Amino acid sequence: MKATATFICAASMCGMAAVAGVAPVRTHALKCPAKMEMLRPGEVKPQGWLRDWCVTARDGYVSRLGELNPYIDRAWGEGYVLRGSNLDWVDPKNGSLPFDNAAYWFEGLTRLAWQLDDEGLKEMARRKFENLLASMNPKAICFLHWMDRTNPEHMAEVSKGYSKYSSPGFIIGSCGRLARGVISYYEATGDERAIKALKYALDDPRIYFLGGPVAIPQEAIDAWRYCGDEAMAKALDNFYANIPTQKQWNPTRYGRPVPYGEIDMTLHKTIEPTPTWNWRLQHGVQCWESLLAWLKGTSWTGDGKWLSNSRAWIEFFDTRTHLPNGTTVADELFGWPSPDRGTETCTVLGDIFGHATLASLTGEGRFADCVERCFFNAAVACGSRDYMHHVYFQAPNRTKGEGDFYMGPKGSGGLYKKTHWPMCCTAAMTRFHGVFVKCMWMKPAVGGLAATLYAPNTLETDVGGTAVKVETKTDYPFNETLEMSVGTEKPTKFPLRLRIPEWCVNPFVAVNGDVQKLAVDGCGFAVVDREWKTGDTVSLRFPMSPKAETMRDYNDGGKPYVSLSYGPLLFAYGLAEKDENTPMPGQRTDWRLDSSRVLDGAKVVREAMPAKWDWPLAAPLRLKVTAADGSPLELVPYGCAKLHVSMFPDDAGKKGR
Repeated sequence: MKATATFICAASMCGMAAVAGVAPVRTHALKCPAKMEMLRPGEVKPQGWLRDWCVTARDGYVSRLGELNPYIDRAWGEGYVLRGSNLDWVDPKNGSLPFDNAAYWFEGLTRLAWQLDDEGLKEMARRKFENLLASMNPKAICFLHWMDRTNPEHMAEVSKGYSKYSSPGFIIGSCGRLARGVISYYEATGDERAIKALKYALDDPRIYFLGGPVAIPQEAIDAWRYCGDEAMAKALDNFYANIPTQKQWNPTRYGRPVPYGEIDMTLHKTIEPTPTWNWRLQHGVQCWESLLAWLKGTSWTGDGKWLSNSRAWIEFFDTRTHLPNGTTVADELFGWPSPDRGTETCTVLGDIFGHATLASLTGEGRFADCVERCFFNAAVACGSRDYMHHVYFQAPNRTKGEGDFYMGPKGSGGLYKKTHWPMCCTAAMTRFHGVFVKCMWMKPAVGGLAATLYAPNTLETDVGGTAVKVETKTDYPFNETLEMSVGTEKPTKFPLRLRIPEWCVNPFVAVNGDVQKLAVDGCGFAVVDREWKTGDTVSLRFPMSPKAETMRDYNDGGKPYVSLSYGPLLFAYGLAEKDENTPMPGQRTDWRLDSSRVLDGAKVVREAMPAKWDWPLAAPLRLKVTAADGSPLELVPYGCAKLHVSMFPDDAGKKGR
């Protein structure tokens, strides 16, 4: 693909500068700032195939979640309040779970509304937040504006655990996730009521010690950056100075060192009563949500142990529990990867946001590699092509609808359905696109811009007070080339950091047609530091080659398996479908590969991208290889096949092969 440039006129740059000038600004510095700062909703907009997928998500769950469950639609709305045992999650209609689901939805809705610049979605977001923002007051218990923190009985209601399945103050965990949406709304709109609501909600130190996941601290840190509220700061100081021990509150484990000798990864298909903490029995999404508090703990306190410990946990997942589709085994139990082990849709989102947060904090591009691997594969497999059906669990090999999973909806969790109960995974479907698009570009603390994730997009932001626009045209990851065109309000000098994927051996970078011989720094970025002006172009090429990755299934005696990837994409044998849950009859599913020979003669086949992208089984990118028995085998990107085999038994070293 030859690089071509599209430019922006001075008038449009002036308009962009005006918009950038009124956006909320993070005016308060942390003790240990992130190496790269995440951007606000709308600064990055999807284009090309990614926009097609975002529009499908908009027309699906993002705009229609309320139609599927009236209790979610009413949550945080006028006249709908929770008291007593309804503050717990167990009652699917009148409990707090619809509020938890709505918190996910409001965040995803807000981000995508401004990323697509969609007036209908924006108005929906405004309606969803209106009652909350109008009702918040200094006596509210977090975002429970109908309760009074000065009333001991109200505090006792909120702090209580009402069943053996819930942690004390479950509703406060929901409020923490709602805070993420309120921050997004403030960033998108500048509505001062939102920052005032955050001050009222997050200034009481008592609520920081409630909830299943540790949900409040990470959002309080983000909110404080905008307001510098003294009471909020004192509450954060109190939290990190007085965290209870693991025996009192399980989620604190992820802020402490990994207890390698205590971790039991033995497969058990039932949950047995246990008097002590057992990592295998933890809920994946709660782990990821809690990790955010510890990841950001170093930013707030300046004490490196929080980031170090939580980073060690994430690297533990990445080396022991990660499936070839890029996500963590959590069905809902943790464990060794396996062709049939599943991952909850909520956990896929946690995996993506957790790695993106780690990339932001450390500045290391390899964590952005993890985000792409998960988003381009596991995130796609969560939903149907019309984005109105989803699975609760996915597995690397799916040759029928139902699976063999251990918690939640179990086997039926493998079916594509409009909703699953609990509806946390349905609500999580609204967040995928907003999180990925938000994190495509970041601002390094040393200045300039960083391209952290790749797909077609338009960035409009400011660098040192100068409006800058970068348009990226590409079919990546279905192609190797990217074209960036730069527009600036006036010529301005800044470093442009370009993430070089770890899987890429010979990257190509050219500026205005001149090939750049750039060293990749220790964080995985190539840096072009120059004066930029309207009309400048950057051409990138990340050569891809097929790769065989081997692993063993320690749930089944260590049987060997092999998976094939191409750049960030996992490839799979796709079964022809009657529908998303039913394969056409008579198709072969017992394919085996020989990892020592499978890439001999492998052929990559490319065709033009479809006019509208919906992850078709007739994929524009295919990989042709030879199976272990000598039969030809054609593979497609994992996300294009709703019924698939992506972990193949490995026959390497077998006699007669």
